[in-house]
Amino acid sequence: MVIDFHAHLIDPAVYAETRAWSIFAMTQDPAREASVNKRLADIDDRVAAMDRMGVDMQVLSSSLVHQGTYNAPPADGLRLDRRMNDRIAEAIASRPERFCGVGSVPLQAPDLAVQELRRCMEELGLKGVTISTSVGALEIGDVSLRPFWEAAEALGAVIYIHPAGNHDQRFRKYALWNSIGQSFEEAMAIGSLFYEGILDAYPKLKIVVSHGGGYMPYYIGRIARNYLEKPATRINMSKPPIDYLRMLYYDTCVYDKATLEHLVEIVGADRLVMGSDYPVGDEDPVAVVRDCKALDNALVPAVLGGTAKTLLGLDASR
Repeated sequence: MVIDFHAHLIDPAVYAETRAWSIFAMTQDPAREASVNKRLADIDDRVAAMDRMGVDMQVLSSSLVHQGTYNAPPADGLRLDRRMNDRIAEAIASRPERFCGVGSVPLQAPDLAVQELRRCMEELGLKGVTISTSVGALEIGDVSLRPFWEAAEALGAVIYIHPAGNHDQRFRKYALWNSIGQSFEEAMAIGSLFYEGILDAYPKLKIVVSHGGGYMPYYIGRIARNYLEKPATRINMSKPPIDYLRMLYYDTCVYDKATLEHLVEIVGADRLVMGSDYPVGDEDPVAVVRDCKALDNALVPAVLGGTAKTLLGLDASR
């Protein structure tokens, strides 16, 4: 089974309420907004695209770039996330052989986030949730978010980390929010998990990071050097950074053959899941994996779907 771990969905009603915080509100590109949103919402077009790409199943997740809820008051965030999660569950029910999914939660209110995480898994049958790389000024390893991480580990939830778009003024020109900002955000998120001790406190967490983990895996040497030379770096760490890096999973959507090969060498093929970033990313994600010179032929099936199937707890018949 070929599984695309990185596939986004929106609900038009949720988008209408969250657009003011979306990346399209910042970029002001109405033609692209209309085109992308149609593909994000349409299920029939999605299935046709999956067939063209040779994808058997998508892991549906809300597009936080387009309809993130962290800027909403907590009660509104919960309401919007609940609606989106219901939409994902409906899409899965319409084609259970083609879709599974993860929900989204109002992480700006950790107690409500835990509540909705439980509903996603226990009532909707979702496999976990997607979260952004930060929550306002808070990094995801912040102590105030530990109740969420504790619940995620206890429930066996898959946590898919994907940026909600970098809105910093420094990233506004030249679409830097996307070309540089997204990978910067992913590196910061991974660093927060290291440095705040989240992976020591909750070692059974199942975390997947989008876009091959951003910049972090490719500059791990400098992180390791700081770990050795600067004691303040490691006050919450019990092991070298590379060991934490290999506790996480990463999707293959990195847009470059050499980069993917390096990712395999750094974290190992067993930590990779195929991801396309549908509908705006790799158009032939299967070929990206099959053509990766760092992957032995025997390892390709695991990256294409075997590892994701195990991580998501999909039954053997699927």
